[in-house]
Amino acid sequence: MDKNRYKQQFYDDHYERIHLAVPKGMKEIIKTLASEKGMSVNAYLQDLVRKDQEGMFDTMQIADRNREQIAGIQGNMHDGYDVIFKDGHQIHCRTKKDVRAGIIEYCKEKD
Repeated sequence: MDKNRYKQQFYDDHYERIHLAVPKGMKEIIKTLASEKGMSVNAYLQDLVRKDQEGMFDTMQIADRNREQIAGIQGNMHDGYDVIFKDGHQIHCRTKKDVRAGIIEYCKEKD
């Protein structure tokens, strides 16, 4: 496999692309905000998502030692919550209490 094909295969295996459409003028605002923080637009948007996830982790009172194994949590009180672990495992929970219990149980199994 040549160098370019190897790099493309690595990218395909580890990254996903998102097409983001914003209202006219918003692109420059985002670029300016990212630049002011010394970040690329990509890094800035990822940082915003991470902060949002941290807020969800705080709301659900998830222990720091378990947070590092979680890729993300999505959902709401009406539909329930999906917890996605960094190893690809997923669990669906109806309540925040179930989320905490499910994370603790899965993390104990992993150890």
